[in-house]
Amino acid sequence: MPAHPPLGGLDPREFLRDYWQRRPLLIRGAVPGFRNPIDTADLAGLACEPGIHSRLVLGHPDRRDWSVEYGPFDPERFSRLPQTAWTLLVSGVEHYWPEGPDWLRRFDFIPHWRRDDLMISSAAREGSVGPHIDAYDVFLFQARGRRCWQIQDPPPRSPVCLPGLPLAILRRFEATSEWTLQPGDMLYLPPGMPHLGMALDDECMTWSIGFRAPAWRDVLGGFLEDRLEAVGPEHVSDPGRDISVHPHELAAGDLAALRAGLLERLRLQPAALDRFLGEFLSRPLEEDTGERGSAGAEDGSPEELDPATRYRFDPEPGRYWIRSDAGILLFMAGRSLAAPGLSTATAESFCAAATLVPEDWAAALPGLEPVLRDLLRRGLIERDA
Repeated sequence: MPAHPPLGGLDPREFLRDYWQRRPLLIRGAVPGFRNPIDTADLAGLACEPGIHSRLVLGHPDRRDWSVEYGPFDPERFSRLPQTAWTLLVSGVEHYWPEGPDWLRRFDFIPHWRRDDLMISSAAREGSVGPHIDAYDVFLFQARGRRCWQIQDPPPRSPVCLPGLPLAILRRFEATSEWTLQPGDMLYLPPGMPHLGMALDDECMTWSIGFRAPAWRDVLGGFLEDRLEAVGPEHVSDPGRDISVHPHELAAGDLAALRAGLLERLRLQPAALDRFLGEFLSRPLEEDTGERGSAGAEDGSPEELDPATRYRFDPEPGRYWIRSDAGILLFMAGRSLAAPGLSTATAESFCAAATLVPEDWAAALPGLEPVLRDLLRRGLIERDA
């Protein structure tokens, strides 16, 4: 657990028991004496880089004149912005800001498989993205300037968004609570809580630390895909069947046999189900092999893994581990690796490491190199410059 969780002195266990996924929490002085290390110009520079997710939202809640533009941006775009009512949002900043991972460790009382990213917004006075609802837990940390936050609690039973807009902005929003956050303050909001933020100063900067859980339909879909690969191409068979009295009837015996066949092929032992969950949760959210694949040699052949070379992990895919009856089981980017002799401390160090040299792990993880070759082919590790 980190030495100083940004909870204003509240014990993390109390926070998780009383607030997490239950109700909002305003934390004054979450990081006492905080000094913002990120410049607005640096954030705009990130938004001009290809491969970085960024948005520019213009509009005001009173006028409902919303528009959104997506990066990468031309640097000249920022010189043509109006004086008020715009917000620049950049996602995944922890991947590009060297101090980002260390700062996020303040939230390690929540496991990494629940963490989404660090999104930073920079806004002019009256900048906002409108009243909306997030499907994930979020900590809204004020890094620069002041921002007014309003929430609607309890949330509406059937929220409706404005039609014809590129943003999911609520048609109706009735504020029940309001706070003005100063630098160092933070607001926690559980999923499904309608909220509206409004910048009160120029160069207002807010850090959003999101914790997104997978949708059950996605978990189930992944599970069924996993089962399809395991089942194979065999067909339903019915040797020794009885004569059909009513040829259009789905007879009770046939239905029972089909049900039993489905259940047999869906049934998994807990250990196999745990393996699937570890692989599913560690998959990259977006894997575009057309862009991310390893460049390889000039003749187009894939790059070979060099056991003596240091490689850097793509920070997006998860690396996790579980305890099993056979010992530690590691997960990397949708792949599993048995590590029965590994200690929990070593497993945690392996999953937290930004780089590794394959031969350094050959003894502890004999099956690691095939997994790394697959990650190299998929562009998920690269030689460390």
